Amino acid sequence: MNTRLIVRYVSSAILASLSLCATAQVPFAATAQAPFGAAAQNSLTIALLLPTSDSAFAQVAQAMSNGVIAANSTNSKPAKILLLPRKQGQSALSHLQDAALSGAAVAIGPITRDDVDQIAQLDFLPLPVVSLNLPYSDVVAPELMMSYSLSQEEEARDIVRIAVGALPEVDSRGETPKVAIFETKAPLETRIGNIFAEELEKAQVPFERIVLTPELLAQQKLYEEQIDPNEDMPELEELPDPVEDPYGYQRIRLKNKRLMQEYKAQQAFKEPPFYAAFLAMDARTAALVRPRLPRLTRVWGTSLLNPGDPTQSTAASLTYDMQNVGIVEAPLVLHNNKEDFLERFSMEMPTTLLERRLFAFGVDAYRLADQWAHWNTSIQFLGMTGHLSFNHDVSPIVERHAQSAVILSNQIKARSVEHLQKPLVSPEILEEIRKAAQAQRQGQETEVTEQPQEASTEVAITTSEPTAQTAPVETKPQEQASDKPQGSVQ
Repeated sequence: MNTRLIVRYVSSAILASLSLCATAQVPFAATAQAPFGAAAQNSLTIALLLPTSDSAFAQVAQAMSNGVIAANSTNSKPAKILLLPRKQGQSALSHLQDAALSGAAVAIGPITRDDVDQIAQLDFLPLPVVSLNLPYSDVVAPELMMSYSLSQEEEARDIVRIAVGALPEVDSRGETPKVAIFETKAPLETRIGNIFAEELEKAQVPFERIVLTPELLAQQKLYEEQIDPNEDMPELEELPDPVEDPYGYQRIRLKNKRLMQEYKAQQAFKEPPFYAAFLAMDARTAALVRPRLPRLTRVWGTSLLNPGDPTQSTAASLTYDMQNVGIVEAPLVLHNNKEDFLERFSMEMPTTLLERRLFAFGVDAYRLADQWAHWNTSIQFLGMTGHLSFNHDVSPIVERHAQSAVILSNQIKARSVEHLQKPLVSPEILEEIRKAAQAQRQGQETEVTEQPQEASTEVAITTSEPTAQTAPVETKPQEQASDKPQGSVQ
């Protein structure tokens, strides 16, 4: 008989004896909250370990517990949910012992990293545990411990993997494409930036780390433009007098306008100094950074970049400045439909982005606890926070891969990894732009229609100037090739 079987046998015996003790300890059992759901007799009992009522994590725990209770109510065989607030001065181990003495078969919690680290260093736990955070270090966790979290570091690893897959093998000089990490000075953002750097080093992608400062954000561009010495400004004709020669004035004005548009398009679609930018910051700061980056630079980040509900004016304005930014997010957060939420969980959808994310966290924690209580050591399912997988023989940590998504004008859409890795502008269109630039350097000029009004097929591509709200520019490829720059922005 191996060690794991011995531990499980002993654990089962201890839990059985504790359950008998719990029925005799009427005063203690009365302090626990009443169970939720009409559970059948002898059903599974799950203890939800909550912080003290005056804890800074009380609201976080409440939003998470709403997800646990909602998931239990939709289960065909609902469990008994015991809400066990922590007592003042009580240790994490004592809190777990209270859960075992209450007859719980599994505990969800604790939620703070300090408590999880304390539990991870114990030799033995009184019952199976689904902790809601990760320990500080890679300690050897107890046999009955499973760790599940909404780790930003985990999301950072996922988004780097996606972004590296979107990079070309080499740039125009035959070198490995360079990328940049932009970050703000804050503990969480620094941790995310560190993971970006760590994963890029593993992928052998050269990168530069840039810490944002007020002086840097005061600049219109966060990069140095690469000037081609062989590239000249277009020579514009002098405009005749609009009164003496109105037809000639219109013709030359349109011709000059066309030349400037082609020149601006060539500048906007030049090879960028870095092909990808990883943003370790919040959505408001990201909305200031994105317009200051090259048009062809792909921008990536964690769910920290999610601007929120795009039906709200503030979030909608942020989406305009963050178009085509790739992120990862909990599927339940991306599916922002109040009617569907009400039908599924029989309760109103949480109002804030954080509350919805924590609600999804609670739903998946419940599903994990339900399986962990039955000694399932290999678990996989597509949950509300992403695809979850757990293999106790490999690690006590639940792996979470959030849903890949893209921020578009006034919306945030779930997209497959393959879709996100497609270039913003097709190589064929970029080649057309380069040919137009070469033709211009050789002195070739595009014929301008003799009609005084502006042609309807004209594609206006402007440079991206950072403003409080940058209007979206969408260009679509025409069916026939043209020497005018055209683009398909995802």
